[in-house]
Amino acid sequence: MTRKFSNFSILLIVVGIFVAYMAFPPISIDILGWWGIFIGFGIYLTGVGLGIGAFFKKEKGFIKYISLFSISLGSLFIAFLYAIVGKV
Repeated sequence: MTRKFSNFSILLIVVGIFVAYMAFPPISIDILGWWGIFIGFGIYLTGVGLGIGAFFKKEKGFIKYISLFSISLGSLFIAFLYAIVGKV
């Protein structure tokens, strides 16, 4: 059985982004409150770490590049959070 870090990476990135954005008004599911932002971003960072691991292990496929592209989403999230709250 081979491990596909890129598949787990995409899954964790999508779940992390969804959980992190739940606290903001368009979705506004307030189950975790402000802690959801930090938990979701932690899940997202775990997914990015797995994506970097997949890149260094030279896994075949295009998914590893998509997971590395999602690093830009994390930087945008931090920028938007700074614009909304005023501090990070």
